[in-house]
Amino acid sequence: MTIKLGNEEDKKWILDTYPYTSQVLYEGGILIVAVDDEKKIKGFSWAFRRNIPILTEYIEDFINVIEVFDKSERCKGIGSLLIQKHIEIARENGCYQVRAYCDVGNIASHKLWLKNKFTISPIKNEQDQVLGSYAAYKI
Repeated sequence: MTIKLGNEEDKKWILDTYPYTSQVLYEGGILIVAVDDEKKIKGFSWAFRRNIPILTEYIEDFINVIEVFDKSERCKGIGSLLIQKHIEIARENGCYQVRAYCDVGNIASHKLWLKNKFTISPIKNEQDQVLGSYAAYKI
C-alpha cells in the first residue's frame, strides 16, 4: 500500500466513482490517497488548512473525511496510514495541530483517532447531551 498526495486525476476518479464524496471533497485542501500495488485507489482522506478559530497565530489541518471504500479492507491500517501522512504534512508546514470531528455514534472513528494518539473532547449542548467530539493531535 502506498500513501501519497492525491492529484486532480485522483480526485476526478474518486468523484466519478463515488459521487457521494462530493459532499466532503471540496476545492483546494489536502487530498491523500491510499493506492494498492496495481495503482488502484483503495481510500482517501481530505483536510483543509485554517487558522485555529481562537485568538492565536497558529494554524491547523482539519481532516474532514477518511474513507476506505471496500468494507472488507477497513480496520486493516489504511486509515492510520492516511492519518500519519496528514501528521507528516502538517509538521512539514508548521501546523500546530491536526484535528477532526467524530459523530457521537461512530465508535470505529473514535477508536481510530485514539489508536493514533489523538485526544478526544466531547461536544455537549446546554442539556449536557453529547453531540459528537473533536479529535486533536498536537504536533
